[in-house]
Amino acid sequence: MLKIKKYGAIDIGSNAVRLLVANVIEERDREPQFKKSSLVRVPIRLGADAFVSGRISEANTQRMIDAMQAFKLIMKIHGVERYKACATSAMREAENGEEVANSILKNTEVKIDIIDGKKEAAIISSTDLNQLIESDSTYLYVDVGGGST
Repeated sequence: MLKIKKYGAIDIGSNAVRLLVANVIEERDREPQFKKSSLVRVPIRLGADAFVSGRISEANTQRMIDAMQAFKLIMKIHGVERYKACATSAMREAENGEEVANSILKNTEVKIDIIDGKKEAAIISSTDLNQLIESDSTYLYVDVGGGST
């Protein structure tokens, strides 16, 4: 029997905010398959605030609220069952990062987890990259992010 579920992932980085909607295809006796359904990118550039002034500006806070409202609607249209929203370096380093996340939750009902560098690295390394590399070689994997590298 074939089942298709839809999940969303929101990545709030230093340069851009992205929403990925994926189809998860489950079939008996097979590994689940993940197929991209939609990818939306908005260049809010939170790092320009966080790494210069130490705070997310009111203007970018409002842009984040607008983006999360739009993402919420896109997920609704796609029929997303569940989502996860993670913020990385810029929100983590901004002195008002938690305040911004709480404002977004209050205005949009989108819950954002501000994750630490170790959690970010664990998420990145849990991708299917290991299927593309040879086990008898040594590799260095670097996520070239706006603030985390």
